[in-house]
Amino acid sequence: MDWVYLLYGLSGFFILVAVIISVVAQTKVYNRFNEYSKVKSSLNITGRQLAEELALKNGLKLNVKMCKGKLTDHYNPKDKSLNISEQNYNSDSIASIAIVAHEFGHALQDAEGYSLLKFRQFAIKISNFASTMLLPLIIVSIILSIFIGFAGYIMLLAVTVVYGLLVLVNLITLPVELNASDRAKELLFSQIGDAEEQAGVSAMLSAAAMTYLASLLVSIVYFLRFLLIFLLSSRRD
Repeated sequence: MDWVYLLYGLSGFFILVAVIISVVAQTKVYNRFNEYSKVKSSLNITGRQLAEELALKNGLKLNVKMCKGKLTDHYNPKDKSLNISEQNYNSDSIASIAIVAHEFGHALQDAEGYSLLKFRQFAIKISNFASTMLLPLIIVSIILSIFIGFAGYIMLLAVTVVYGLLVLVNLITLPVELNASDRAKELLFSQIGDAEEQAGVSAMLSAAAMTYLASLLVSIVYFLRFLLIFLLSSRRD
């Protein structure tokens, strides 16, 4: 059997496995958050206070803000703002300090000119632009396919390229997130002496890291799926 046909046949199974892994990873994050959001941290400060304290200690000017949603915490390099979700903003739980410290890790990356963070921002811009252009390109390709047979190839190639860009973004995102988590542990463990609390922080950050790994896996299998479809279509014609 031709290896392209074999891989194409298996790709559906790989997509199913990748999606299941992604769902499990997301579920684990929510479970860890629900568990450690009920456990008070020995630091006895809220997520907002931790962000402000870390900014002061590290000489960073940060705009600490509250944002809506659950687990929507993020650092915005454009306006140098650390956005903390409603659940973590006024919470002094282990989950809150772990998440805020992780996002502050991104602020440190930005302040230090961390190259992968800059590269990820650039890659995301390209990926977002490609994603917005995808639907119009598909519509144009369908119209052109009535008159020009190879227009279908353009559509498949465009989808494949977009998924390739998503793979690139996720591939860069993983080490950036892992580095931010390492920074968070270093910041917190210097203040937290209790081994059980340190384990809680690590559990939160590890669960979050699994979601980025799962996203990378999903983007890879979808990219390979469309690449195989493109290769098979070109063979038929």
